[in-house]
Amino acid sequence: MVDLKTINRIAKNFKIDSECVSFSELQSGHINDTYLICTSTNKKFVLQKINTTVFKNVIAVINNKQILSDYFKSITTSLNYQFVVFIETNSNSIVYIDPNNSYWNLMIYIPNSHTFDVAQNTEMVFEAGKLYGDFLLQTSDVLTTDFKETILDFHSMPMRLGQFDTALENTKIDIKLINELLNIVFNYREEMCIISQLKAENKMPLRVTHNDTKLSNILFDKNGNGLAVIDLDTIMPGIVHFDFGDSIRSICSTAKEDEQNLDLVEINLDFYEAYCKGYSIYTKTVLSELEITYLPLSIKTMIYIMGLRFLTDYLNGNIYYKVNHPEQNLDRAKNQFKLLKSVDSNHKQIQEITSLYFAK
Repeated sequence: MVDLKTINRIAKNFKIDSECVSFSELQSGHINDTYLICTSTNKKFVLQKINTTVFKNVIAVINNKQILSDYFKSITTSLNYQFVVFIETNSNSIVYIDPNNSYWNLMIYIPNSHTFDVAQNTEMVFEAGKLYGDFLLQTSDVLTTDFKETILDFHSMPMRLGQFDTALENTKIDIKLINELLNIVFNYREEMCIISQLKAENKMPLRVTHNDTKLSNILFDKNGNGLAVIDLDTIMPGIVHFDFGDSIRSICSTAKEDEQNLDLVEINLDFYEAYCKGYSIYTKTVLSELEITYLPLSIKTMIYIMGLRFLTDYLNGNIYYKVNHPEQNLDRAKNQFKLLKSVDSNHKQIQEITSLYFAK
């Protein structure tokens, strides 16, 4: 249990000129332990302990963040939004390793900022699109070879399908109960490998990708204007389709991903248009024609891969994702595959919207 004494013990290893007088835990993230701390001089910081269970190569995670932070500092005058600023330790690093071998970052708190788990309106989705689009633009000149792949094969469809096949073969679940989901998995399987194959053939340019482009990783002001992209732990080389597809999956659904009433789960085309309108402002001159062509397929691909991962975890006995009840991962899988079918049935409109905003 973290207390104020512990927070102060950690914080004093960073270059701040005052003592922490209060703190609160920030609950928006699901991986790291994150705290908002307030000091005796009324300065606020965000203190974060990196989850070394998820991030096996924590040094690579830190190095990636350091490279990006240094790059953003070098182009401050050309940035359209704020960026995460790390406070150095007393030994001039951005990470402090405590006696328990835990890794800590300290960041400047962006004042009057808010996060949202669910989009409130098209204006908010438009802002999200702009910020994630700007992130792609600002990092387009960074050498991807400087960054390490911190979670190997994170969005690899062949790897996720292999995990699913193994889980299906060894599960103790009666698979007759999930026949409908299995039909979806096998019916879409070949199509869902197209983007991974293009990546493997080096037909898609590698970019610096965020890899967790959900709404809650954007800070907004009180008026709903976007301020900054946060949560940089999953930054690594990837293709644009990972970020674009996952944004649409998480931001443009009409329901939360564990919604059990599947009648409520659809793709929100108004939100999709708003996101494309914002995202294309900064990206349509950066992206290649081939990348743009496969943006609609990336939506189905990222929805499918998440449905597959939820279903795999259910078959494995819920060993990866946190669950509140034994069937929650099954509910999540059903939810995602319903969203996939909604995207598929609206594919023509999605293509038309994409062409409208990304036309060269």
